[in-house]
Amino acid sequence: MGIKDYQIIVSQIEEKMDSNLPIKERVEKLSYQKAEAVWNKTEGERIVIGADTIVEKDNCIYEKPKDEEAAVSMLKQLRNSKVNVLTGMTVFIQEEDKKIEKVDCTITEIYIKDMTEEEIRKWINTGKAVDRSGSFSLQDEFTRHVEKVVGDFNSAVGLSTSKLYDRIKKYI
Repeated sequence: MGIKDYQIIVSQIEEKMDSNLPIKERVEKLSYQKAEAVWNKTEGERIVIGADTIVEKDNCIYEKPKDEEAAVSMLKQLRNSKVNVLTGMTVFIQEEDKKIEKVDCTITEIYIKDMTEEEIRKWINTGKAVDRSGSFSLQDEFTRHVEKVVGDFNSAVGLSTSKLYDRIKKYI
């Protein structure tokens, strides 16, 4: 995007989802909470971005697995199906003496191919599955198990750069 002067500040919030909210609103709320925590730690003219990504299938959320066996179980449930990757994004912008807030969610459909147990375990053995919602990621060798992506690929990876640019272009 051409931004040269930026900092990455981890929000360090406890990520708790409100199960009473629809899934889309949950991910938006988490992105908002992350942005708000960083906003409150900073001051002056700034743009703060908070994002959160979750994987959903049939109204069930697939978070990061607690261990490799949980990742295997998760991928067995997700294989040969369509899953939704929801990425909530919150942008706070300091404009003169006011705070502008923009919150939204992008939903990307991921069609995961049928995978054998051997293919699942080979992926798990890369060590990359345990740190990912849904036990998979699109930016590495897992893509061989993805039939197609419908929607914003970058959002499914973690942040819609196109949408972010549209939100901040007049400020950068």
